[in-house]
Amino acid sequence: MLRLRDFTPRGFYARSLLLVLLPLVLLLIVMTWLFYDSHIQQVSRKMSQSVAGEVAEVTRLLVADTDTRPVQERIRTAEDALRLEVEFIPRAPLPDPIEGAFWRESRDEILRHELDISLAETPFWFDTAYSASQIEILVQPVAAGDQMLRFFVDQKRAFATTGHNFIAWVAIFSVLLVIITIGFLRNQVKSVLQLATAAEAWGRGEDMADLKPSGATEVRQASLAIRQMRDRIVAHAEQRTAMLAGVSHDLRTPLTRLKLQLALLPPSDDLKAARKDLDEMAAMLDEYLAFARGEEGEAYEDCDLSIITHDAASVMGDRAQLSITALPGVIVRIRPLAVKRALSNLINNAADYGSAMMITVHQDKNMARVTVEDNGPGIPEDRLEDAFKPFVRLDAARNQNIKGVGLGLAIARDVARSHGGDIYLTHSGMGGLKAEFVIPVQRHAIGK
Repeated sequence: MLRLRDFTPRGFYARSLLLVLLPLVLLLIVMTWLFYDSHIQQVSRKMSQSVAGEVAEVTRLLVADTDTRPVQERIRTAEDALRLEVEFIPRAPLPDPIEGAFWRESRDEILRHELDISLAETPFWFDTAYSASQIEILVQPVAAGDQMLRFFVDQKRAFATTGHNFIAWVAIFSVLLVIITIGFLRNQVKSVLQLATAAEAWGRGEDMADLKPSGATEVRQASLAIRQMRDRIVAHAEQRTAMLAGVSHDLRTPLTRLKLQLALLPPSDDLKAARKDLDEMAAMLDEYLAFARGEEGEAYEDCDLSIITHDAASVMGDRAQLSITALPGVIVRIRPLAVKRALSNLINNAADYGSAMMITVHQDKNMARVTVEDNGPGIPEDRLEDAFKPFVRLDAARNQNIKGVGLGLAIARDVARSHGGDIYLTHSGMGGLKAEFVIPVQRHAIGK
């Protein structure tokens, strides 16, 4: 089903311009048509009717037997009274009708129609383009014998020749108004686009220092509201990070003391189990803090995603058989350490649950994709979204003897979304899980 939005521009600037230009162009077209049809045509018809009547009357007077004055005197009288030029010339066959330019067709038709009516059955011929200012008319009255009449009439007497000037001035002023409107719209749209760019950069974790409220009052209010919202959210995130960092620090102190005390005890199976529990607790604290912090302080850089993927895969070791297909030149603007950590989580997850895995890096239009597949047990279709929930372990589908607290996929998705992308989980052709890390390419900061 076709909809109006399928034929209209998608951009705000293009739509605003269309809202201004479309009514203006339609108004100009309708006004020109109505003005030409109802005014110019009617005026030209009346003027041509007057000229045709004068030509017919002069022809009748010059060939009439009732006027005994010399022909030249009668011609001078007609020229002085009616302001036209007329003369007798030798009779000759009338030329074929002239096919004038398309913009002359309508007025030629008007003059031909009026001459037909006024001269009745008298043959005639005319040329509206005889010169830049005159019309030539040839008339062959029967009573003129071996002669015929030639008239020269000013074009301004037969047609409204200044109508196009009005249309031209309207078009010129319309263009000037469009230019002014475009300049105004550019400033207004620039403020909206700047706001959108700043909000997008903030969504990726970049600074919004370059966002200065500008444009219309509503846009300024939106800019201020977004800045205030960002400040509140940043303050909340900093408080959360500080709190978790404090909790982590407070817990590490007794953990360190416990490790020291265990180091002084004689070796035993219970001691090994206790040390393993302490190591897992320390790892949990690290994961909690990493999840809360989210690598927010890291700067954005233009990086090759293939190189980042190879670096992330190098930490896997020999835990699983690995195949990497990475196209070079997939440049993305990212926080390298955060993305490397997210990819490492995906790769380690695949290595933990599968004996073979395949990694693919490629670019699809304006999106960069890193696909990690394994041959492990996979995840049921109805629980794929649950895998992203913090602290959720899908023990029914995966091996329970895997360390961690269920934050790996949550951290990876948080990183992907902070870069304007996402992570998608599906069934792999290898039999296990397929994780697709997707982010936009060439994401630039404000002002770049």
